[in-house]
Amino acid sequence: MWQALRSIYIWVGIAVLTSAMYVVGAPLFLATMWFDPTRRIGHWYATMWGRIITKLNNRWSFAVIGQERIPQDRPLVVVSNHQGMGDIMMAFCMDLHFKWISKAANFYVPCMGWFMYHAGYIPLRRRDKSSIVKCMARARWYLDHGVSVLFFPEGTRSKDGEVKSFKAGAFKLALEAGVDVLPLGISGTANALPKHTWKFSNDQTPMRMLVGDVISTKGMTPDDQDRLIELSREAVIALKDELEGRTFVPQKLRASA
Repeated sequence: MWQALRSIYIWVGIAVLTSAMYVVGAPLFLATMWFDPTRRIGHWYATMWGRIITKLNNRWSFAVIGQERIPQDRPLVVVSNHQGMGDIMMAFCMDLHFKWISKAANFYVPCMGWFMYHAGYIPLRRRDKSSIVKCMARARWYLDHGVSVLFFPEGTRSKDGEVKSFKAGAFKLALEAGVDVLPLGISGTANALPKHTWKFSNDQTPMRMLVGDVISTKGMTPDDQDRLIELSREAVIALKDELEGRTFVPQKLRASA
């Protein structure tokens, strides 16, 4: 019963906070969108919204480790593992102006989806080729205008916490735009809201993000795409393992063992 009551409180809190902040923020978005083409103000406001939501549940804690590794002088393709709904809240705790890609249906959710639109986030309809083309073109536009783009290259949440294979889109974009890749490792977010239930966990849920070292694409060509994917995925796995107190073993060593 207490778990249900706590979950109702959190969901109601999210709904009330999102609605109230949208009503307050909408005039700001409309007044600034004409001279803020990259929607920096919208992202700042969405970040504030996300950070407030993290305070609604006293069982949650958030921490970003290694912020000093994030270059502030150039855009990046940022890649992370994907565990749960808390991943984007973790990303909002980073000191970085970025855009992220989300399924198009989320943009129709009252207030929250409108928030995402005003913040300039990028909609995507899966398995829709024209939507994929538009999504990548928009991501490239942001990179060309100095704004980083965040991808969850697994394409969907991992069901068992293990990092799945990476799709190529983020890395093709990084090579075409000539920007570096920033790997992130996330741990703990899968436990914030387990799949297939509306109830939040009653357990203490520490959620952590570890920022890795930038992976340079300098000198790489499209032929290096597979190598960039491998380097990035192994970096993400190593960061996640470090957060979870495990030692990462590269795929090549596991195969030869």
